[in-house]
Amino acid sequence: MLVQIALIVFALCGLLSLVVDIGYARLTQGQMQNAADAAALEGLRSLNVSNEAFQSDCFRRAAASRIVGWTFDDDFDPANGDPDYQFGAGPVIDLTEGVTSVHALQTISVPDPHVYKPDLQLNQPNVVYGDMVSGRFCYTSDPAPSEGGTYELQDIVCEQAQQGSGAYARNDFNPSATPPPSSAGLTECPAPDESVTPPSPVPGLGTPADVASNSAFLVRLRRSNEFQDLAGQMESTVGSSGPSLPLTFGKGTTIHGDDPTSDYSVRRDGLTVRATAIADVRPALRLGVPQTNPSTPSLSPFVLLDTCVQTPPAAQGNAPVSIAVTINPVTGVMTRTAPAVGLCPATTLVGRFVANAATLRTVGQTPPVAAVVTPCSSAASFIGRYGAVISQMSVGPSRIIGFARINFARVVTCPANPTLPFGATITRLPSAVAPANATAILSSGFAAGVPPALVGELVQKNLRRTGVDYGPVLVAVLAR
Repeated sequence: MLVQIALIVFALCGLLSLVVDIGYARLTQGQMQNAADAAALEGLRSLNVSNEAFQSDCFRRAAASRIVGWTFDDDFDPANGDPDYQFGAGPVIDLTEGVTSVHALQTISVPDPHVYKPDLQLNQPNVVYGDMVSGRFCYTSDPAPSEGGTYELQDIVCEQAQQGSGAYARNDFNPSATPPPSSAGLTECPAPDESVTPPSPVPGLGTPADVASNSAFLVRLRRSNEFQDLAGQMESTVGSSGPSLPLTFGKGTTIHGDDPTSDYSVRRDGLTVRATAIADVRPALRLGVPQTNPSTPSLSPFVLLDTCVQTPPAAQGNAPVSIAVTINPVTGVMTRTAPAVGLCPATTLVGRFVANAATLRTVGQTPPVAAVVTPCSSAASFIGRYGAVISQMSVGPSRIIGFARINFARVVTCPANPTLPFGATITRLPSAVAPANATAILSSGFAAGVPPALVGELVQKNLRRTGVDYGPVLVAVLAR
């Protein structure tokens, strides 16, 4: 009878281990993944809050770290330590050493705080194993896990030399080799828990942070022992980890004891839990109605042709494009003024004013063809607006393929005769990530009336896969 009871208890320990130990691990991983996803999106959403790269990079990393802190803060008061609550990235349980290699006779205690509150480090130097890493993302068909030491031998990742190393090398994400340079005497970012006011950008001026080499943002949350030799499981300013999840009922199963030749034992070191999220940028498919908090740009009163606003082939990187135009006030049509640029020779149609420009917010829409009277005196100059970019489809009329950031400067002195053409300069600004009110996901599909045969063409042109780079407004999306 005693033997039977012992066997039953042994079997129950195995079942309880699956329910409690693995359950804790799955719950913790899910909570950490939710926080990592939100932080990765926030890190890209705040990429271009300033026209100064170092300032933008500091702010976005601090913002991503605060998002994680808020995720696990029960009352949104970071100063009180949540004394009356138990919400965090999984429980924290302390076990005494016990005896023998199976660590028997251990005592369980619950410390205060009894849940893990992540404190992600900014990793300003962009070290590959840090909590936050900026770089480039590329999809891969490799079904194996995307991170591990085997990928360190992969010479090219995302069309660049492999920058990852060790266990944190990946085949779908390549860290940026050079962190943003500091300026104005700044040498380090503010602490994540400091109250940081977003820098005030000057609309339309300067060059945003380099979107090409920092178009993806990776966030890691860890509960492991890899920083166990560092105080507080943290390499200050670079990486952090919470304690691993110890086995409880699993210790009553056949899980073997410590192996003297091994650096890791699940019985001694517990379960490692990690969550990794990568956000990438995509051209916007839809813009919302302008907001005041946070402030978002309104739309320009005209649409522009993609071949005239594209970055010239000889230009380097994420360059702006300035176009001198002549505007017909009777029809609202804008034509290219010499000299020609790229695929836009003189007298070529650049774009036209439209009556309902404020409603043109979704890729696939067809702008109205009716002429719009545009007197010089009413064509006011502006900076930093969004403008719809149209392209001639293989079938049917031109359709919106995306949106760009636009400056418009009209001639200072209008002609005395309001029916005479007048000049202006349109500047298509470099690509930048929209901080709010834009999406790269259409839950209900493209705009009404888009033929199924044109869906693929619209997608290809929106993603700039046809050789025309129209400098789109970008949106942060989860990639991994």
